[in-house]
Amino acid sequence: MKNSDLKKQAKAVIYREGAGKAIGLFIIPIVISILNFIYNTGRSFSAMMANYRYVMGLTTVKPVVQSSVMTTVVFPILSIFVLFVGISITFTLIAMFREKERKINAQADMFQVFKRDVFFKVLCLQLWQFLFLFLWTLLFVIPGIVKAFSYSQSNMILFDKLKDGTYTNSRDIITESRVMMNGYKGKYFYMILSFIGWSILVSITLGFAGIYVYPFAAATLVAFYENLKNGNLKTI
Repeated sequence: MKNSDLKKQAKAVIYREGAGKAIGLFIIPIVISILNFIYNTGRSFSAMMANYRYVMGLTTVKPVVQSSVMTTVVFPILSIFVLFVGISITFTLIAMFREKERKINAQADMFQVFKRDVFFKVLCLQLWQFLFLFLWTLLFVIPGIVKAFSYSQSNMILFDKLKDGTYTNSRDIITESRVMMNGYKGKYFYMILSFIGWSILVSITLGFAGIYVYPFAAATLVAFYENLKNGNLKTI
């Protein structure tokens, strides 16, 4: 199965109820992404103008880059929040792939992993992944990237483990993802690479293109998992 086939499947699922429902499901990541782009662009422009004024002799005050509460506190907290919302969305997309009658209920779907019996399992999995990737990256950047691909299916495997009641621990899930991705990391890499152009478009539009790109990309990642799990993908 080609990447184009995965993307066709993704579009058919995510836009099944129309673009409005898809955007509603992704509204939090979209809005926070746009605010982040606008804030960082404004901050960079202000720094550039301050440097220009100093170089041209319009001011004797040398520009100093200072950390703000937004960059040191607010955005890190928002990033963690968006991570968990994103995992909730992934769980929703898996259900939509498997159940043709599954409808989007944005308000409930976006926050499903914040339930107590699920939240700590999700948190534990993220911490273990972060630890393993951090240790691998200490060796060199490339091994860290390879391992990131190996662990890429972990959140979706967690969904299945929670659904069928076979959850044991986070390390078993990470191991299962690593085994599942044996021989498929190259295909996953090419799929991610196919979204580079879309990522650039999101950047130059200050995040507004994410209205289309985020639902499409997230659904494609789930399509990869579903086809990998069902044995429909060929190794590279």
